Amino acid sequence: MSKNNSEKIWIEAGYNQFAVEGLEGIQVERLAKITGLNKSGYYHYFGNQETYLEKLMEYHLQFAVPFTNELRAIKQFDPEYMELLIRHSTKLMFTNQIIKNRHLPIMVSTLEAVNKIIDPVLSDLFADFIGFKDYAEFSVRYFNQVRYMFHARITPEQMNYEYLRDFMYQAREVAQQAVAIGAKTKS
Repeated sequence: MSKNNSEKIWIEAGYNQFAVEGLEGIQVERLAKITGLNKSGYYHYFGNQETYLEKLMEYHLQFAVPFTNELRAIKQFDPEYMELLIRHSTKLMFTNQIIKNRHLPIMVSTLEAVNKIIDPVLSDLFADFIGFKDYAEFSVRYFNQVRYMFHARITPEQMNYEYLRDFMYQAREVAQQAVAIGAKTKS
């Protein structure tokens, strides 16, 4: 097995483990069992957990541009966006773990880098879905609130169309009700 192949196996195994279990899943012994590789290979390629996490974050960041390109191709938020999330559920759960571990600087910088690429497209798509395309500042702020609420609630078991659809429509309903209440109080 080549050096690049072994290194990639370690990274992919760690990526999947982190997505499911967070930092607790990134244990050399467990990864060696999963990959069938010798622990010495881990230390050879990465040296320590800090370097390994850096590689995992770089690997995650590689997905931001292709994911954003897929977002640009979406014509309808429902069902296309929900289907996209389901297809990329491991990446979504990886992001979820980044958010849960945002006390670590590497997590914050990775999240900021990914969001910088994805947000311009995703926030527009969300604004259109909730019916607030003409209210960009509100839409972006609300989108960020909804995103963090989503990540606080989502589990791998909930990565299905019904759950995602219910969540997104509830978010849309809340925004529209807030506007209706605001309009009534102004009258």
